Amino acid sequence: MIQAVYIISRTGLPIVVVDKGDENSSFSDQALFSGIMTAIQSAMEEIDVGVPKFVDTKKFEVFIELSDEIAVALLRKAQIEIERSIIHEITAEILREISGRFPNISDYNLLTEEQIVEIENFIEEMIEKGDKEIAQRKATKIVSDSFW
Repeated sequence: MIQAVYIISRTGLPIVVVDKGDENSSFSDQALFSGIMTAIQSAMEEIDVGVPKFVDTKKFEVFIELSDEIAVALLRKAQIEIERSIIHEITAEILREISGRFPNISDYNLLTEEQIVEIENFIEEMIEKGDKEIAQRKATKIVSDSFW
């Protein structure tokens, strides 16, 4: 279900907002959301990661389209898909494990080279685990769908 559509200037100000979920949405809330979307987009362009087309939060999915003059951001209630939920689970598990095993990780200078390699290996294992889980759930869905 589409919750809101934002038309945003490239400077980050909301031009038009249609919000079906919150009739009392204030301009400051709209400006904050617009500014955050613009900041995310600008930061990702600056570090040459690419332009974001999709942002996923627990509550909403945000679809973004850009032109030279404006951006359109469409918010809808989160639709959980198998792949997305697995990726969230893997990400949470990586955070838990690494935070628990490496309490000094916030200060990179306190990590040894061995610890960095251990972290990298753990992340690679988690990626492989996620890929296998996605493939298994897709296969299960295909089999269950074929019975109907």
